[in-house]
Amino acid sequence: METTAFHYPFDKISIREKMTKTKFRLKWDDIDTDNLPDEEYREFKNDCFLMYETYGFSKTFHSPYDDEGEHNGKPFKVVRRATTEECDIEAMPIWVVEFVGETEPCFCYPEEICVACE
Repeated sequence: METTAFHYPFDKISIREKMTKTKFRLKWDDIDTDNLPDEEYREFKNDCFLMYETYGFSKTFHSPYDDEGEHNGKPFKVVRRATTEECDIEAMPIWVVEFVGETEPCFCYPEEICVACE
C-alpha cells in the first residue's frame, strides 16, 4: 500500500482521494502535525471533527477497547464535541454521548461511534 505524508494544512482534494482509495484508512502517522503553531493545530483538530461528522455517526456503539465493552451494541445520542477543558487536545476528536436509558454522559473516540471507522 502506498504511504503518503500529509503536511497540514493539506490539500483537501489529495486527502479525500487518499481516503477514497484506502476506504478511509488514513492513519494518524500519515499526517505531520508536529511543527504546527497552536492555532493551526486547533484548526487541524477542528477539521478532524468536521470530517468525521460529515461521514456521520453509527446507530450503535462499538468500542475496540476492553474497558468500554459494556456499552457495545447500545444506541446512543451525540450531545456535543468535548472541549479542551475536558480532554487534552492531542486526544481529540472526542464527542460527549449519552446512551439510551443512562444519565451519565460518556466521552467517545471516532473508532467507537463514527460510520467512517466501521
